[in-house]
Amino acid sequence: MRVTRRYWVTVGLVGALALWAVILDRPLPLIGAAGLTTWLLIRQYHFVRTARGTISGITVTQQLDRTRVTADETTLGTLRVQTAGQVTPRLRVGTEPPTGGSGDRVFCQLVPNDQTAQETFEVTWPVAGAFEFSKPTLMMTDELGLFKQTTTMGNAPSITVEPRTPRDIHIGEGGDRIASGFGEHNAGQTGGGLSPAEVRKYVPGDNIRRIDWKATARLDEPHIREFEAETDLETTLLVDHRAAMGSGREGETKFDFARQVALAMVESAQRLADPLGCYTVGDGGLTNTFDPSTDNDQYRTITQCLRTIQPTDGQATQSHNDVVEPAAARRTAAQLPRGDPFGDRLRPFFEDSSTYVQRVADQPLFAAAKTMSAHLSGTIRTIIVTDDTHRTELRETVKVARRHSGQVVVFLTPSVLYEEAELIAVEEAYRRYTEFEEFRRELAALGNVNAFEVGPRDRLTRVLATGKRQQRAQQ
Repeated sequence: MRVTRRYWVTVGLVGALALWAVILDRPLPLIGAAGLTTWLLIRQYHFVRTARGTISGITVTQQLDRTRVTADETTLGTLRVQTAGQVTPRLRVGTEPPTGGSGDRVFCQLVPNDQTAQETFEVTWPVAGAFEFSKPTLMMTDELGLFKQTTTMGNAPSITVEPRTPRDIHIGEGGDRIASGFGEHNAGQTGGGLSPAEVRKYVPGDNIRRIDWKATARLDEPHIREFEAETDLETTLLVDHRAAMGSGREGETKFDFARQVALAMVESAQRLADPLGCYTVGDGGLTNTFDPSTDNDQYRTITQCLRTIQPTDGQATQSHNDVVEPAAARRTAAQLPRGDPFGDRLRPFFEDSSTYVQRVADQPLFAAAKTMSAHLSGTIRTIIVTDDTHRTELRETVKVARRHSGQVVVFLTPSVLYEEAELIAVEEAYRRYTEFEEFRRELAALGNVNAFEVGPRDRLTRVLATGKRQQRAQQ
């Protein structure tokens, strides 16, 4: 219980009467002061007793019309107060949106002789994440406004706000969508499993019990039947959310598309009960680290992480040649004129490959792959979700990921598909897309590597249509 300003005014009046009695040396003001003090104590006792009885008979609930929404959507809530008996003190219940929600605080007033009160409110959710309301605050005051009581009671509903998902997402190669689910996998190994994999020639040392006699009779020499090994595939996500991933229109940025791919991979791993790990990379380096696990909490935690993270605030760059490769540097050094003071001074810098190694090692995505490689062992499928901004770094990152003798799958968001159409001619976009496609094929040509493009289907269709018209015009 707390006292109000009116209470202190009354106490001041008591003090004034007592002082007046002393100054005038008369008992009447002192009797008045004693009477006011007694009255205040009686009012205080009555309020405390009434408040306890009122609180014990009150039920406060707040409800939301939905518990899962998409960012920028609005939910409707209801705050309800109900009592089993009569309410003597004035009673008001308030609630407000949690951090992350946009809305006004709402109050529900329950006056004497009322048993039910209800108010509705709206909350808009501009950002993704999981949010929980606070319990409503119940405030009571007596009829004269001398005392007040504040407490929290009722329930605290929660809501999950999912990021806006881009529409008509394209995942494929060279403009062609992949036909099968990109999260599926086979064991990638042969041995004593159950599913037939291949028939091969018998070599000394093979178990004769694995000879396929039908194939041997048909091919006129001993052959062995291999089977797919029934093993779980350890999968690790390496998700890039640096500033460059924020390019694009609101709700259709590179990262919005990349996020959908990463979430699909988590869903696939959970369905197949594959061990799943995740490393997220910002401009400053690693931002989240989850070592592979098959625990259900692991899948939920990674999913929640991917839904809430956003591109970091570092300065985005559009350079596709952020680090000069040794071969290119040596070619440049060879072209410098010998005997020329300027060329002789520059040549050692181009011929020194240690500069390349150091600059690549300083790049966040590559450093994250090195950290991942140091922590994990065995055969691992690495899923890299990024863009084509830092091509040299990505090439070296893929090479590091391949060291675990597992499959590497790269999902790339082509920068050209996320720039405003008004700022770049379609013909120029096609030229840049062709350069991207050459880079994607270069990655896919590496052993145990698959590389896919991820982007808006409508934009890609326009770019490819322009390219076809150009080809027909040249014929």
